[in-house]
Amino acid sequence: MKYLLFLLFLLTACVDNRSNNTVSSPTALDAGRGYLEACLQGDFSKAAQFISNDSLLQQNLRMMEADYRTLEREGRQMRRTASIQIHAINEVNEEKVMMIYSFSYTPEKKDTLYIQQQASGWMLVAKF
Repeated sequence: MKYLLFLLFLLTACVDNRSNNTVSSPTALDAGRGYLEACLQGDFSKAAQFISNDSLLQQNLRMMEADYRTLEREGRQMRRTASIQIHAINEVNEEKVMMIYSFSYTPEKKDTLYIQQQASGWMLVAKF
């Protein structure tokens, strides 16, 4: 009986819940920062969990991953150690936030994320 309980416990601990492919973010800042940190670390599957199922965002993420994969070791290390510089967070409406940011390795290049509150939490809906 002990072995059966142990086996049951082991199986439940090892279950991989693949149906939940999004990360629930309590704030827009957490969603944006989580996405950007995952991209800097080269963890694009984690970054994909912060974006909605928009094909344009998925394509943009695939392009970022392809660019990351072409970098040499020093370039990847530079990105992994880079910091995110948030220049502004503007509330478009109650459910949508615009975040302007840059990375420390290219501070002159500013990008914009649009983050929207959804039923599961805050998620990226557009990137410019």
